[in-house]
Amino acid sequence: MTTFSVIIPTYNRRAHLMTCLASVVAQRRRPDEVIVVDDGSTDGTYDALVTTEGISSIRQVNAGPGAARNRGAEAAHGDYLVFLDSDDLWFPWSLEALAALAERHGKPKLLFARFEDFSGDIEPPSEEPAEGRAFPTFLDSSPHSYFAGAGMMVIDRRAFHRAGGFVEDGLNAEDHDLALRLGTEQGFVQTVRPVILGHRIHAGNEMADLDKTIRGVARLIERERSGMYPGGAAQRDARRTVIARHARPILLDAIRTGDLRAAWRLYRDTLLWNARAGRIAFLLAGPALMLRAMFSAKARSGSRIAS
Repeated sequence: MTTFSVIIPTYNRRAHLMTCLASVVAQRRRPDEVIVVDDGSTDGTYDALVTTEGISSIRQVNAGPGAARNRGAEAAHGDYLVFLDSDDLWFPWSLEALAALAERHGKPKLLFARFEDFSGDIEPPSEEPAEGRAFPTFLDSSPHSYFAGAGMMVIDRRAFHRAGGFVEDGLNAEDHDLALRLGTEQGFVQTVRPVILGHRIHAGNEMADLDKTIRGVARLIERERSGMYPGGAAQRDARRTVIARHARPILLDAIRTGDLRAAWRLYRDTLLWNARAGRIAFLLAGPALMLRAMFSAKARSGSRIAS
């Protein structure tokens, strides 16, 4: 029987973590082990963990979510590592559906859960029969917009260790980096239905730190240029399509927040990749948006001086 180790990194999210764990305990298909890695919390998280039955808890000096996930993976024994963020939720059918998809599709090396965002209270979605879309590898899915979120990834444990786990430099986009390093592992499945994960939107989300996200995307670009991702020339366009697709909304966020230097770098560095992918409308709109933002900033500055 295929076994599943659930790994939950957490940092100063005690209340959210307890809610998350309650949703894991309520699974119809119980995990074979649940490992929570406290990444140096100061809000009493670890004290709550040591009195919680049915989980293994690990405590480490604060080193970031990538390091915490890797620490949990080192301690895990399951065939699959199921990553779940401590501010998110599962539904009673979540692991049951993931297990069904893994078995149905010949135990793929990588599987993504379907998610829905929520804030405040969540209204559970309808349960549906498990259905997934299968590809020979993750890179073969590049024409589609499948999001590689760390808290919704299910990874064959041996493949995870072959890839070297999550990068531990504290930047965002470490999940996309790992998906690219797993890009040629055999078997990728994207969950089509049911909704597996409730992804909580709140002020403490890691992705809210735009600077860490910009630098994380720049890391993807540099690693691709350095030939660090598998697949060689045959999969070059697939890799660059995935990276450029992830960079586009970050570029627009940089424009909206006035970081035009970062926006220009992302535009310049992915220009040819977007052109090969046929993103002509984006390539034309990018400079126009940056110029508009620049002139708006100058106008505001002049208005303040005049007043």
